[in-house]
Amino acid sequence: MSIDDDPGRSAVTQPAQPPAGRVPEHRPAFRPGFLPALEGLRAVASIGIIGTHAAFQTGHDTGALWERALGRFDFFVAVFFTLSGFLLWRSHRGGGDWRRYYRRRAARILPAYWVLVLVVLLVLPVGAGAGLRAWAANLTLTQVFVAEGLHGGLTHLWSLSVEVSFYLALPAFAILLRRLDPVRRQGARILALAGLAAASLGWAWLPLPYPEGVNPHIQPAAYFSWFAAGMVLAEAESLAGHPDPARRALLGRLRRYAARRWVGLGLAAAALLLAARLGPEGLVELTHWEFLRRLLCGLVFGAGIIGPWAIEPASRVLASAPMQALGRWSYGIFLWHMAMLSVAFPLLGVRLFDGHLPAVALLTVALTIPVAAASYALVEEPARRALGRHWATPTSASAASAASCSHQVPAR
Repeated sequence: MSIDDDPGRSAVTQPAQPPAGRVPEHRPAFRPGFLPALEGLRAVASIGIIGTHAAFQTGHDTGALWERALGRFDFFVAVFFTLSGFLLWRSHRGGGDWRRYYRRRAARILPAYWVLVLVVLLVLPVGAGAGLRAWAANLTLTQVFVAEGLHGGLTHLWSLSVEVSFYLALPAFAILLRRLDPVRRQGARILALAGLAAASLGWAWLPLPYPEGVNPHIQPAAYFSWFAAGMVLAEAESLAGHPDPARRALLGRLRRYAARRWVGLGLAAAALLLAARLGPEGLVELTHWEFLRRLLCGLVFGAGIIGPWAIEPASRVLASAPMQALGRWSYGIFLWHMAMLSVAFPLLGVRLFDGHLPAVALLTVALTIPVAAASYALVEEPARRALGRHWATPTSASAASAASCSHQVPAR
């Protein structure tokens, strides 16, 4: 989850140099750089997701308020979606090389994901009995659109399917808003994103012909508001490069508010507790109104956690070496935690829904982190680099064309 590469991982935000012969504008230029605090928040979100699934499988997601609150730790999915909206929109809202964008997304997501699917469905008991439909849906990340697409050990991947749908649709949003200049008509862009987000909240009510067994409450369009929260935060961050000093001053005020971390975290906690108190408890089928309430609470939760560090990113704790390592491994933590959770129960000799939450959760974390680190070192990074080299290598035709051009155009 939230497997977007933060742009400029080794870069910093600094003024751009004007082209030769052009009088520089008297305003700072904005270049998005790597934000270590957000890397640390990936780790927080991935561990939070483990919490909600451990609570469910030990029977501690219903009952007392603290148990129901654990059940709503699934709101950390909203944290991932908001983070994805922020990181990708800050890099691609102005357009770009979309073919390269799709290639980078595929290289980052698919190799480790396919390894997980193969191991779970072929090796682990929790994945036994998968039919052809489950295989096809999980290998293609289309499980939210297919009845019986969610299979044991892989059920949590509905959210990755939703996130990949957002990745695929992102260029359409950039093209749709292209006429709204990213600097001078930023207010209109924010209003457009807010309007699309508000419209998405009514998705579940649309009389669409879903096949039997397909859940309308896990369809990608229904969650656009969570991604849009991050996209709006990216627009706010980019006020650093706005030509109007008043707009830049507005960003300064936003940063002062964001530095009061307790405000955002307090809103997130309030949304979590409100959802836990109002219910319904556990993982049950929701009415459309209950689903809307969950969406709104999740929206506040995701924005409350990501917002403060997106606008004012300094953080010693989140930028520390351990949190940065966990952040790099967070995709693997998300991928593998359900498989490791299924292993934790027999290792501890306890049954599903029979308590033992602390032991199950701690063992799941202890099993998942080394597997995630191995996935990053042995699969994710090697595959990303190999595919990057492959796609960067020109084909024979393009190489011949380039060679021909080199004889016609003098080098400068």
